[in-house]
Amino acid sequence: MTDCNKRMQTGHVVTEDGKQYFVCGNNYIEISEHFAVKGKTLRDLIEDVILYTADNRATA
Repeated sequence: MTDCNKRMQTGHVVTEDGKQYFVCGNNYIEISEHFAVKGKTLRDLIEDVILYTADNRATA
């Protein structure tokens, strides 16, 4: 397992200048979106995507 893969399993996240970054080696990926604490669950979001896609295919 590479060093990068080991860190991904632990979720190496740093905060710099008020922003969060996922760090893997020399790569910094800014985390710009978060789920709302009282928002929809991932399951609900996936269900919405499936229903939206099915509806659009039926009318296309």
